Amino acid sequence: MILAVIVLVIFTLLFGANIIKSRIEATASKALGMDVRGGGGGKVSYFPVFSASLADVTVKNGGFDVATVANVKIGLKLLPLITGRVRISRMELVKPVISIVRQKNGKLNIETQRGKRPGKRVDLKKLAVSQGSLLYTNLQSGGEIEWEGFDIMVGNLSAGRTAGGDLLKTLSFTDDIRCRMIRVGNFTLTDLAMKVAGGEGVFDVNHASKQLLGGTGSGTLHADFTGTEPHFRIILAVSRLKLQDLLQESPNAKSMEGLADLSADLTAKGKTALEVKRSLSGQVSLNGENIVLNSVDIDGLISAIQQSRRFNLVDVGAFFLAGPLGPVLNRGYRFADLYQESRGGKGVIAKLVSVWKVGNGVAEAVDVAMATKERRIAMKGGLNFLDNRFEDAVVAVVDQDGCAVLTQKVRGPFGSPEIGTINILRSLTSPVMSLVKKALKLFESGPCDVFYSGSVAPPEPAKLP
Repeated sequence: MILAVIVLVIFTLLFGANIIKSRIEATASKALGMDVRGGGGGKVSYFPVFSASLADVTVKNGGFDVATVANVKIGLKLLPLITGRVRISRMELVKPVISIVRQKNGKLNIETQRGKRPGKRVDLKKLAVSQGSLLYTNLQSGGEIEWEGFDIMVGNLSAGRTAGGDLLKTLSFTDDIRCRMIRVGNFTLTDLAMKVAGGEGVFDVNHASKQLLGGTGSGTLHADFTGTEPHFRIILAVSRLKLQDLLQESPNAKSMEGLADLSADLTAKGKTALEVKRSLSGQVSLNGENIVLNSVDIDGLISAIQQSRRFNLVDVGAFFLAGPLGPVLNRGYRFADLYQESRGGKGVIAKLVSVWKVGNGVAEAVDVAMATKERRIAMKGGLNFLDNRFEDAVVAVVDQDGCAVLTQKVRGPFGSPEIGTINILRSLTSPVMSLVKKALKLFESGPCDVFYSGSVAPPEPAKLP
């Protein structure tokens, strides 16, 4: 033991901390294809492992600032260093700040000159990141993704076992990740925690939990890179989310009070975002009860629908019934301000169910309806997320038997849809309140084409018009 310490001391005196620092900077710069520099002199530690520390590290790519790190501690293998080579056994990064920017010309600030690099094997017993932050800015779209306060603990990291091999197919590791906050646009996730394990091209994210939209979420992600194209599956469940947070881009979201449960089970494949979007399949659903609308009286709006020239049945249906997909619609076409039409009324959605089947990038309504104190409104049709269009979507007021009393169609782009006229069945022309009554009586004497037969029950018969 004493002999080993003496050898280390002699080694440090011969080479010096600054020489070791220079070699680490050169090795890191070559590996990243960027300029890596430490702000001060290097420090050497002997215990518990031989290591070197660099403070105030900066990473630059040409004229772009990519990252800063308050402190980097690197565990070094001694024998390779004697021959002038840097071999790292473990690494700790404290307070890294990473900035990734997509320029208006489409290039990333982390892109480097492409060239063939040797397929060197990487082996790290430990990679630790603490108090990190990352900001991705897209100057083309104006969007941002921010990770703040993340801690990462990676164990047994290895990659590059074969020269020229696919990195993802040779990558192996176990990982624990915690993040205080992730912000994507106007949506924020807090207190994210997950476990990640990967090997031989297959990666699993398990025990993922987070605060999302005011609720508590958990989920898993499976990614398989062993085939000719990657395959993905994501399972997500969020309980007791706040609907006002889900639909926060609507002018009426702040007047909404209610909780709901969100779930999704989706699969996809592809090498690009467009390929993944085209192959997206599975199911998403949203279920809520007793949602208070402090500024919108849906029953009053429907009763006055014949006299109104501004209000459409689609305004209610597309806004509320789209459920988990509602935020996508709100980012496009701003549906009519229901508050102005209802003149500050108040309403309650007793039950809301929004279940969608997704196939090849198109969501089809499976069970989409809501019940107020007096009415039941349902929706059919599809939402095409490849072309961002409504596909033969229909919103209807239905009676106790699920037969349509009023219908309205919508199609075309989310941003500027074509909304059809309100169809009052059987050509009834008297005021809406009596129309619904007469329609119900007519339906009693004969069958109708059932528009809705899902899980949302009608209001109590005594409350129907």
